[in-house]
Amino acid sequence: MTAGGWITIIVVGLIVGWIIKEYGTKKEYPGGIWVALLAGLVGAWLGDLVLGDWGWMLGGANVIAAIIGAAVIAWIVSLFGKEEKKEA
Repeated sequence: MTAGGWITIIVVGLIVGWIIKEYGTKKEYPGGIWVALLAGLVGAWLGDLVLGDWGWMLGGANVIAAIIGAAVIAWIVSLFGKEEKKEA
């Protein structure tokens, strides 16, 4: 993977982690935005690593696999969050 591939993984991971934190769950995300971004980064890297080379490749990184991996890992982390308090 080239430097462009690593940049792709980082950008995809950060964007997907933020989206899952903001819109993907009704629970309070454990650890806040920093854990969401970290989960997105790890998920994007694992998605690219596990799902291999197919689909849309950018700089040696599989963009679609990175999106899938980031979404799955960020969603799994969100399951450990507390229920949000309902406003009266």
